Amino acid sequence: MLVATATPQIADERDIALGNFMGTGRTCYGMLTITSRGITWMTPFSECRTSPYSVIDRGDGPGGLRITYRLTRPSAKCLFNVLVLTHRANEDTGIGWGVVGHPSLESVAANRTDRTFDCYLYRR
Repeated sequence: MLVATATPQIADERDIALGNFMGTGRTCYGMLTITSRGITWMTPFSECRTSPYSVIDRGDGPGGLRITYRLTRPSAKCLFNVLVLTHRANEDTGIGWGVVGHPSLESVAANRTDRTFDCYLYRR
């Protein structure tokens, strides 16, 4: 696994994954914000206030983009230590985004779905 701390060289203003993403629906309504220094994901059921992060894995293949982030200082009301952001290759950069919150890296590695939170997103 690749482990990198978020720095301007890893995630800068040209990085397609940086920005504000909106979730819709009762459980996913809210915003995911990714900057070069922190991640914030606020929903009705989990409040992940701004936390620094590490990029654990990043892949950009024929199916699309997939980035695994580990929050290094998640807030007390944040239910997830790991976020996996995806973007479908055949979609415009404004749509086709998804995020899954996981309690741990082990949950991601095992592809577990219990205790996860999966939301469709669009770029705001």
